[in-house]
Amino acid sequence: MARRTTPHTNSVMAVTPWISRRLGALGCCFTLLCASTATAQVVASAKSTAGEEQAIRMVFARFYDGWNEHDVDKMVFVYADDVDHVNVFAEWHKGKAAIGDDLRQHHDGPGRNSRKTYTIEKIRFVRPHVVVVHVRSLSAVGNLGTYVMAKHTGEWRTVSFTNVEYKLTRP
Repeated sequence: MARRTTPHTNSVMAVTPWISRRLGALGCCFTLLCASTATAQVVASAKSTAGEEQAIRMVFARFYDGWNEHDVDKMVFVYADDVDHVNVFAEWHKGKAAIGDDLRQHHDGPGRNSRKTYTIEKIRFVRPHVVVVHVRSLSAVGNLGTYVMAKHTGEWRTVSFTNVEYKLTRP
């Protein structure tokens, strides 16, 4: 079967390379736009994570300032109302009020001169609003703590933590 050529067919065939070049350029621009948007999202996410890490670090600064000032209210402020804590003696304390009572007893008695330094070893985002934080603290003894924190109504709070004691080696 012979192909018929019409003026319309010839004009389409002549325009096709032009359209192809334009679509190729448009596709390239679209690809660059998508790539730059993705890059911007990654940068924004990194900035957001850095801001969240700073907020988490401020929570620990508040707690340890409270410890060194023997200010129990300042310490328990960083806990959720229903916080769980398993201490170095394997005792399970439930709730901010119970932990506050224990801290008051400690700071009114054997811990009245206690001071601590601390190092945040790692912050790991499990979800955007849930983190696990590993903290090493030093006083008369060493202590390693694992904290689960959640962001609720814009504030980071400890929802569960446990700590273990380790012996300090003296040089």
